[in-house]
Amino acid sequence: MAIKLPDVGHSSFKVVSEGIKYCGDIRTAYTEKKWWRLIALVILMSVMIATGFLVKPLFIAFFAHWFIGTWGFSLPVSKFVATGVAMLITTQVGKFLKYWVLKINK
Repeated sequence: MAIKLPDVGHSSFKVVSEGIKYCGDIRTAYTEKKWWRLIALVILMSVMIATGFLVKPLFIAFFAHWFIGTWGFSLPVSKFVATGVAMLITTQVGKFLKYWVLKINK
């Protein structure tokens, strides 16, 4: 059974805003001349933008199908819950990685 989920498509605005979140830290790392932190932040920003384009839609599709098949949720409820779960996972992983990147002192 194929289900078309319009929420699975990425939003370019959300992905761009994900990249903008790191601009202040990148500017600070550049002015303080902490080059390793700057490189790590640029890589992290790139990974989080790629996550917004690729991984988050896959999480939403997976969890929506899982909630429908396993727990018998209706389609609107499963889309809502799957979007929240995918956002929670990607946000927490991003915060965890950013915490460790900001601990770099070089």
